Amino acid sequence: MNLTRYGAAGFATALLLTGCGSDSPDSSGTSAPSTALSGTVAVGAPITDGTLRVLDATGTVVASGIAVHENGTYTIPELTGAAPFRIEACGYAGANYLCIYSVTQGPGTANVTPLTTATVLLASGQAPADLMDGSNTALSATAVNGAQVTLRNGLASVLAAGNVPASFDFVGGTLDAGSRTGYDKVLDAIGVNTGVDQSKPFVQITPRLGTGNLYLEQGVQVGTLTAAAGAGSLSLGGLETLFRNMSAAFASSAACSNATTGIEASLASTARISSEDGESLSGPADVATGLCTMFAEQEMFGSKLLSPTLGRCDLTGANPVCRVSFVIQGLDGGVQPVGQGMGVTQEAGAWKFVGDLDGIGVHASAKAQRDVRLDGDTPVYSYSRAIAFDIPAVTGVACARITQRDHDGHDVTIAYYKRFATGTVRRLSLWQENGYSNTRSLDPNVGALRSADDTWVALPEGTFGDDVVRNFFRGGRSVTVTTYSDASCDTPFAAGGLPNASFEVEVEGVPPLWAAMQNMPWPELTPAARLNLLAFSLAANAEADFTAAWTFPRGPLGLNGSTFCTDRARCGQDDIGRIGEGRVSAAATSATVHLRNGSTALAAGDYKMLALYGRTADGVDLQANAIVCAPGTVECH
Repeated sequence: MNLTRYGAAGFATALLLTGCGSDSPDSSGTSAPSTALSGTVAVGAPITDGTLRVLDATGTVVASGIAVHENGTYTIPELTGAAPFRIEACGYAGANYLCIYSVTQGPGTANVTPLTTATVLLASGQAPADLMDGSNTALSATAVNGAQVTLRNGLASVLAAGNVPASFDFVGGTLDAGSRTGYDKVLDAIGVNTGVDQSKPFVQITPRLGTGNLYLEQGVQVGTLTAAAGAGSLSLGGLETLFRNMSAAFASSAACSNATTGIEASLASTARISSEDGESLSGPADVATGLCTMFAEQEMFGSKLLSPTLGRCDLTGANPVCRVSFVIQGLDGGVQPVGQGMGVTQEAGAWKFVGDLDGIGVHASAKAQRDVRLDGDTPVYSYSRAIAFDIPAVTGVACARITQRDHDGHDVTIAYYKRFATGTVRRLSLWQENGYSNTRSLDPNVGALRSADDTWVALPEGTFGDDVVRNFFRGGRSVTVTTYSDASCDTPFAAGGLPNASFEVEVEGVPPLWAAMQNMPWPELTPAARLNLLAFSLAANAEADFTAAWTFPRGPLGLNGSTFCTDRARCGQDDIGRIGEGRVSAAATSATVHLRNGSTALAAGDYKMLALYGRTADGVDLQANAIVCAPGTVECH
């Protein structure tokens, strides 16, 4: 790739020229400018099931429903309207359904990536999703150039490790999605997230092949990123080959168990898979048998493994070890994660699947929930947010401490978890102030356990909860888990074959700041669906279909499931209060849930809850509950 380096003034001019596209001769022998717009949509891996739309400066939609091909490319034959043009591309990256953004001053090349999303935010000073409506001229070539300079300065070490020129154009530069080289490797090497804090849009960039944390607002930079030693020489291209081979092995039971090309051929010598109770399978042969059995039991054969998104990599050992997404697309087109905390390593220069990387398979994820009461004259809304820490109750572990880094790099305790004394204990439970509250205790010697399998840390309204959220923005999106052998949390204990008692866990998503809760992409039931829920009744032991429809007034959400419950306290999986459930695709705006009622008739005024589940672009699990209940009953309190 032959790229010319420019000084500050010359590069601004070059950006204006790169939007013109290639020329073709006309009948007079001169060159006529192309009117096409094309580019690549990628997050390192290409996005799956992607579509793209374009708005011009006046807010006119000049292209919509443009398909993003499997290799990430798109083409718009003719771009019309007034510059600058705003671009939005939505699809799956791993298990998350997201929208990313870009800008162009005219026909030519316009890539759409997390870094062009960051460019749009820093150039405009606005959240990118907010720009996709109405007229806007904030994204001038000068503003876009300035935003790219800011990003390139903050990413200098990462660009150098990716062998990408320091003057690289994130919008118009060469991008080969899934190649894991050049610009694509830079996207692999970082995680890019955007948000709004105290009315100020920001960009947060975390490293996957290095250290640090980069926080940017217009005119503000906090922190920096440093590429890891060995990041430049690390070859990631074989990841695509590995996942294609694994997909082929998951085509059928016979393919999975084939002695030569089956799943065992893709497994590392250190492969291991853990169950919820901490038991594990080790070695390629046993892990292969376990995976084939799981795919058979879950009827997942024939599914396709999506191109993996990269997590953190450890390059300090003899062989690199990287976390990766492990997500399938089923025959029905639905997308779902198969496992958490999965990883790969290189053996003899070839990438192999390890399975569980952690001796203890801790899963950390952000949650946000909204309830809408529909039985009054006007809807009544309430919100909650939490972080869930699923910590297997493995032998020898009596306590776990969860800490995060604040903006100064100091460790701050989020919570303690301990082993519940009675019943079946699969996970450690949150240490609470008492056995009745939902408030965490930060003193390991004062408090109580409420129940077994109590994993959610509720974050209160306002500043106290927001402090935890802001630490993730400015201190990095991971926590440190330290395990102990005693209930007083005094004696560190290395469990599960780990070299020490403390280890780092990435958090899927970050809970919203309280001020942002209302503006999350909650699905809104249509007026007809609300009336349907209010009036719905079902006789004892009867079956029926319930159909709901909704809109997304604040941007798309990757929906993946729904449930219908007649008792909130008994709404768990396979519990008697849950009378229906179903899968929902991200693109759907309606669903039909088949209901099987129990022995108690459901009247129109009885308690009913329709829940829609989804996941935001950065991995926050959202649950939107539409509720009908008789005022004055226990369920309505």
